[in-house]
Amino acid sequence: MVEKTEDKLKEGGQRLLTTGEIRLAKGVFASTIEYQKVWIHKDSYLPFNLQDKHTAMTPNGEIYFRNEYRDDFSKSTDDLQHLFIHEMSHVWQRARGMNVTTRGIISWMVSYRYTLDGRLLSEYPMEQQAQIIADNFALQTFGYEIWRHLRNGNYPDITLDGDLSESVIRRGYKNVLRGFPW
Repeated sequence: MVEKTEDKLKEGGQRLLTTGEIRLAKGVFASTIEYQKVWIHKDSYLPFNLQDKHTAMTPNGEIYFRNEYRDDFSKSTDDLQHLFIHEMSHVWQRARGMNVTTRGIISWMVSYRYTLDGRLLSEYPMEQQAQIIADNFALQTFGYEIWRHLRNGNYPDITLDGDLSESVIRRGYKNVLRGFPW
């Protein structure tokens, strides 16, 4: 979805999560993240602006956005909220002890695609975990029709493969996310 915005934060700036973003993330991660310590940057994490303008990165518990930056993701479009929750998943993973910086170095080589095949969330690789969390967020927050739209776009945000009937995917997400967040 296209969203026109006039963000207040200048390139190179940073800010803490907004109240709305904390509320949005708490709906997914409950109290497992120290939200008051999460910074969002409108900048490249990589030197010399080498971070792609359409790629977000969360290597150190802080989120780096370029073109997709928004002053408040809780007031943003469904696709950008999906991206925000995906990146917050990396904050959550880091808080759980996952070395997201090292794993993130090779994340451009790994697939974000996944199937809901009975495994627990912890049995999936880093990027697939973040996708599962964000994809389920989109389904629970926006409903099945928007979820399908996000999956079928020119640049699909949803990366689930397999039977996509609503009852099957709802059961699959419930199963894979049992016990989440831990």
